[in-house]
Amino acid sequence: MDIDSTDHAILYLLQAETQAGFTHDEIAERLDVSSSTVSNRIQRLEEEGILEKFDPVIDYEAAGAPHHILFICTAPIADRKSLCEQVVEVSNVVRTRELLTGARNLHVEVVGMESQDIETVAEELDALGLEIEHSEMLRTEYSRPFDHFGSEVVDDSGSE
Repeated sequence: MDIDSTDHAILYLLQAETQAGFTHDEIAERLDVSSSTVSNRIQRLEEEGILEKFDPVIDYEAAGAPHHILFICTAPIADRKSLCEQVVEVSNVVRTRELLTGARNLHVEVVGMESQDIETVAEELDALGLEIEHSEMLRTEYSRPFDHFGSEVVDDSGSE
């Protein structure tokens, strides 16, 4: 699939959207295209597998879930992908990250209402054959758009 500067700019703004709350109309205005163009491009990017999903950014503590933990695990390299897919199905797991390294190669983000929720996940990770190397309580996560995806095409006059 050919990705042009409009596609790159849409990807750039979608990454920024979680913080800025852009609508399709606002993205269209910033790119000087129609809202239907934005919708069609997003649909095509999804169909081609370039745009996989939209993830909301949730402040779990503010939402009443005070336990937000990152487990850093080691999985056998040959099993890493399938374990990552299994782990994300475990109750209270909200995200997994598969890393290329041989050790500490699977990160598991867990949210719980009670400390027992976290302990249960730890037991399930162990039962799947993961070695939990470390755990950390998460406070805040920050992100920003990849600058090389169309930032030069975006009309910044509409920004805050």
